[in-house]
Amino acid sequence: MKRNLLSWQLLRRFPRRRHLKGTILHRATGERLFDPQLWRPNRNGIAGGLAVGTFIALTPTIGVQMVLATMAAYLLRVNIPTALVACWITNPLTAPVIYLLQYQLGQWLAVTPTVEELAEYQGFLKNFVRHARPLWVGSLVSATFSAGLAYSIVYFGWAWIAKLGARLFPRLQRRLQRLKSRRALAARAGSGRSARDTRLKGMLKQKAE
Repeated sequence: MKRNLLSWQLLRRFPRRRHLKGTILHRATGERLFDPQLWRPNRNGIAGGLAVGTFIALTPTIGVQMVLATMAAYLLRVNIPTALVACWITNPLTAPVIYLLQYQLGQWLAVTPTVEELAEYQGFLKNFVRHARPLWVGSLVSATFSAGLAYSIVYFGWAWIAKLGARLFPRLQRRLQRLKSRRALAARAGSGRSARDTRLKGMLKQKAE
């Protein structure tokens, strides 16, 4: 009971379409932002959304990561909620540690600006150039590796993840099953109407002849 309650509380905080309605992104992209393909959970969409969100989360863009993740997921046609959730890999608690490790990685890759390069700058700009290059190089390397790893784990482990999701979110599973049943009924009803319309057109054509 407690596990189901906790799972439902987590599910309620999952990003949904209504959270983006009326935002700048909604006004810029229109109703295409709410294309079901961008919100429906499936293997390709979830894997791609997690990869996009992970990549952006591991770049020094904290503060605009949610906007960047939404735009990237929209352009790449992957799951938007998953991309938004993945952005929280970096938060006020984890960001200092992650950025420090990425900066050290960038220094290890020997991309620290030389003295001659730094001589062209003064004051704040000099300090920015000195630290920005190692940070960005380290972040891009770690972000690319982590995004690829996240995509592979979800894509190749989708069957296990689907079973785990059914256990953790039984209400969501039942809702998805009802949604599939409604779509199947709608598809059968649509095919039935098409067949009747075809027969009716044939009868009218015969009478006209």
